Amino acid sequence: MKAALEAINQMQADAVIGKYAIAQPPSAPGSSLLSLEPLDGYLKALGGRVQDEPIVVGGWLLQFLPPSNDLDRKKVDTGN
Repeated sequence: MKAALEAINQMQADAVIGKYAIAQPPSAPGSSLLSLEPLDGYLKALGGRVQDEPIVVGGWLLQFLPPSNDLDRKKVDTGN
């Protein structure tokens, strides 16, 4: 988990992503995702590997999802 968090924090420091929240929600059928190619490419350069939809970093499967509504954005912005 430490390697995964270090990679995510480095992505934020390098302005690849903005503020983020970590969650483990259940998978939702029919959810829409943005293109993850920029994230995948960045993490591959750090030694990550793509495994189907998530990417493996430091042995952890990571999935990047955009906030889906205003409440999610507020939670990310405020950390609550």
